[in-house]
Amino acid sequence: MKSKLAAALLGVAALALAGSANATVVNFDDLSSTGLVADGYAGITWNGDWTHFDFDQFPYTPASPDQRIYDKEDAGFSFAAPVVFDGAFFSGYDFAPVHFVLKLGGLTVATSATLAPSDTPTFLSSGYSGLVDEVRVLTPFPDFFVMDDVTFNSVPEPAAWTLMIAGFGLVGAVLRRRRGVAHA
Repeated sequence: MKSKLAAALLGVAALALAGSANATVVNFDDLSSTGLVADGYAGITWNGDWTHFDFDQFPYTPASPDQRIYDKEDAGFSFAAPVVFDGAFFSGYDFAPVHFVLKLGGLTVATSATLAPSDTPTFLSSGYSGLVDEVRVLTPFPDFFVMDDVTFNSVPEPAAWTLMIAGFGLVGAVLRRRRGVAHA
């Protein structure tokens, strides 16, 4: 009986934790042809800095077919609410190294490692697990790399945390009650 309760509790905890973050991967593949990435696309403000395209062009290989984006200058993007930014895939010329500068409330909170792109899409991790609301992509040579599969995790709303904590409390109350009945 105890093993069934423990398994049920572990199942509830796993479901609660799995629902506590919303992983999002922006792959741009629902865009077509070529053009500016519109502000609000995927809930992100792109500031008119990013262009998407879908035609073959070496060494700008997409991480997921077929769309990918490039910037005009040191560009960035921002989120409506703070997120945990994981990173993105890059490809392009190795003389155009890229790195992220992560910001929260206008202040720099972290800087990633630097990646020298190649024709093989490579993931550049942010290396930071805290909250950010803006990401700057810096390089000495804009237009010589592409970015794809931007990955971030939304932070659960306070109501979701409240519901999750209430669920754990309910499971704990049931376990206490069952223990009391077993001892009687």
